[in-house]
Amino acid sequence: MSTPSPAKTKTLLIAGAAGLVIALWFGWQWAGKEPEAPAPVTKTKDKAGTKTEPNLLSTPQPTTPPAEKKTEPGQQLMTAEEGDVLIDEILRSDKEIPQMARDLHELVKKLNGEAQVNASHHLVNLTSDEDYGLIAGLLVDQKTNPEVLDVLFSDLMNRNRELQMPLFMNILKNPQHPQSQEVRDVLTILAGEDFGNDWAAWDKWAIEELQANQ
Repeated sequence: MSTPSPAKTKTLLIAGAAGLVIALWFGWQWAGKEPEAPAPVTKTKDKAGTKTEPNLLSTPQPTTPPAEKKTEPGQQLMTAEEGDVLIDEILRSDKEIPQMARDLHELVKKLNGEAQVNASHHLVNLTSDEDYGLIAGLLVDQKTNPEVLDVLFSDLMNRNRELQMPLFMNILKNPQHPQSQEVRDVLTILAGEDFGNDWAAWDKWAIEELQANQ
């Protein structure tokens, strides 16, 4: 058997190498590449420790209706005619005079304006010295209707000295009271001098005045 020539051997080697390359290429095509896995869906996660919940604060809250404004004593709006009807009911009742006075006292505290003044006139007429406490509280209160104070003060001027003096001194020592200056004028006439704001001197004189009128 003859030995292949070097040229022929070289040709065979080249052909073999080319065939191997072609075989490898077709094998790769037929096998195909492994399908790529779809990109994983990235789930959006809340930040650690944070939950997504509806904002309850944004929900309108029910509105609480404002409380009904109550009428304070002495602020009940009423005409003089309406007040006279209530006064008449008290005066025509079968109650005893002291109870009528107490009812009028309560009515004076509830009314205002002319109706209140009218009721105060009847109050002083039906209030005895023994029940004067009904009037005293209104008289020393600087917030009482000034027109009512005029009625009460005029009545006080006709009461006995024992009842007058404690109330006079109370009003005198309260410069904010509408009747304070008038009381000072009255007491200055009775004392013969004005002791100014020397309350000890006023008290000493008042005691002596009461003792002299016993």
